[in-house]
Amino acid sequence: MRNILLLQQHSPFNHSNGREALDMALALAAIEHSVSILFCDDAVYQLLPTVDQPDFGLKPYPRSFKLFSLYDIEQVYACLESVTARGLKPELFSINITLLTRADIAALLSAQHQVITI
Repeated sequence: MRNILLLQQHSPFNHSNGREALDMALALAAIEHSVSILFCDDAVYQLLPTVDQPDFGLKPYPRSFKLFSLYDIEQVYACLESVTARGLKPELFSINITLLTRADIAALLSAQHQVITI
């Protein structure tokens, strides 16, 4: 079993990268990899609850984050500095995450067999 970290950095509002990362995370976990996910920069907006917007071109895929537990994806993190810089409150996030400092992130990265940046 390999430790694989998916590092997300893009906003959910103008890219399909978040949806692609979700699909990749579930696929990797389904084939017995130990998958961790780290939300940094504008990707922390993916953690907020979604509301259906008919004019919004992307489907509200962050609702599927609740599937993580079914796939044994238990290591879900967010960069503390990214969350703080955007004025977000973790208690409003749609899933439970662990906030990491830059030093924590460096340690997490060094413990991985592979890091995939999405």
